[in-house]
Amino acid sequence: LDQSDSVRADPNDCVLEARKVLEVAIQDDKQNWVPIGGVQNPIIFRSDELRDLNILCLYSITDREEDSFDERNLEFGSVAIFISNLPEFVRRVRKAAAILKWPIQHGPIDYVDKEVIDGLMGPFRKFQDFSYQREFRFAFITNKREACYLNVGDLRDITLVKPSSEVALHFEAI
Repeated sequence: LDQSDSVRADPNDCVLEARKVLEVAIQDDKQNWVPIGGVQNPIIFRSDELRDLNILCLYSITDREEDSFDERNLEFGSVAIFISNLPEFVRRVRKAAAILKWPIQHGPIDYVDKEVIDGLMGPFRKFQDFSYQREFRFAFITNKREACYLNVGDLRDITLVKPSSEVALHFEAI
């Protein structure tokens, strides 16, 4: 849905697998294997099943020393919503999904090196190019190949709305 949005677009989002290929070869008429060049790693495998997901992506702030705020995140918009009670937010999202009978998974994204990965990806793994987004996701199996809406109710009691420029200040305060 967001292919035209340069900040949000990730052509490899929710791929099934990323595999390394050392060599591709064909057999000639003398039964010799002849390498073919030009293979770009990793080889990407997709699944139609993962197209039935709706995903809610959030930026996460933690107290790990190695974490820092990347200014590229300001391109997501001029306003940020700070969730002050994460367990309650998760409870409300899970409850709303249950009402619609949408199976749900959630957790942080594991960012993997494109040059090293040889294995499963799925909705909770992305290439390191996007690690600056520090994403926490909710993935809903909606069985609809269109954007869906999830009514979690009024969140004003557990959120603060601030200019995005203040995200870095809150990050430094941790």
